[in-house]
Amino acid sequence: MKYFYTFLLILLSVITKAQLKPGFDANEYLELLRISRQQADILKDDHTPKPIQYHRVYRSNEGPLKNRWDLWLNAQNDIAVISIRGTANDEISWLENFYAAMVPANGQLHISDTSTFIYHLANDPKANVHIGWLLGLADLSKTIIPQVKKLNAEKGIKNFIIMGHSQGAAIAYLLRSYIADLQNNKQLPADIVFKTYCSAPPKPGNTYYAYDYNYLTRGGWGIAVINAADWVPQTPFSIQTIKDFNKPNPFMNVDDVIKKQSLFVRLYMQHVYNRLRKTPEKAQKVNEKYLGKTVYTFIKKKLPQYIEPVYANDNSYTSCGLPVILMPDDDYRAKFPDKPDDIFVHHMFWSYYYLAQKEYLNQ
Repeated sequence: MKYFYTFLLILLSVITKAQLKPGFDANEYLELLRISRQQADILKDDHTPKPIQYHRVYRSNEGPLKNRWDLWLNAQNDIAVISIRGTANDEISWLENFYAAMVPANGQLHISDTSTFIYHLANDPKANVHIGWLLGLADLSKTIIPQVKKLNAEKGIKNFIIMGHSQGAAIAYLLRSYIADLQNNKQLPADIVFKTYCSAPPKPGNTYYAYDYNYLTRGGWGIAVINAADWVPQTPFSIQTIKDFNKPNPFMNVDDVIKKQSLFVRLYMQHVYNRLRKTPEKAQKVNEKYLGKTVYTFIKKKLPQYIEPVYANDNSYTSCGLPVILMPDDDYRAKFPDKPDDIFVHHMFWSYYYLAQKEYLNQ
């Protein structure tokens, strides 16, 4: 009988072992916000509580661009959280955001003479991503992947949540894509489950990257939580040119249509078409020049051996992830009024926590 009860206890512990589920869970998200908040410096008027279910077991060193991440475990030691810090109060951390030229989602970066970051973030060769946040991923992955392997090997943990707020959310997207490739190539166990929460997320890449990420996390495994009053999820600037459309592309053959028109109609249509085509193309080149080549000169001061990559002629940034919208109401507007001297009033942890708790906790 004694052995029967022992066996029963072991069986129950296995059966009751926590398993991640797809879809938005308000309690899960609120705890993740509490965890993410611990990465930030002192914030004015922030009332986000401390984590309840998790304890921190690891904190990485800061990278050259001030990226950092924490590892948290729940009390049962069966779910781990990878918490990626957002923008730090440092000029170089902001420059990482402004380094907004795009590069192909597959390739390699020469970080230094002893460090090359090889990455595969999408299966579509047309997919492009934000170079600044890709550099953040390159640094953080050096410690994240070994810690994931260690927890899996030593504690048998197969459930991981990737959490990021703001800049941390942008890197969280790319990390999830990077991990998928490692699992496909058997560099990480295929039975580890990853769920991603991107809170207050900027746009990490172009339409084709978004398609790939959304397909990878289909079924509710990649959540994007957005306060409708927050401007950060609307960044970086999105510039769509004629060449950014799928092929066959009807806009590439407009000249053939115009040639069939009468002289005056042809002249007018050609004038309008040229304006529509050339204006976004010029804007894209300006963005690539200033948010790519110019910002690179500042990034290189922190990464002196970093070789500037060849940028994709693309700035068609697109949101991705399963959207969960936090909708401000009159009570919220009274509590979080617009302030000309505080552009982040709708972006910080407490505004997100307040709305998520109010709108989703009891559903």
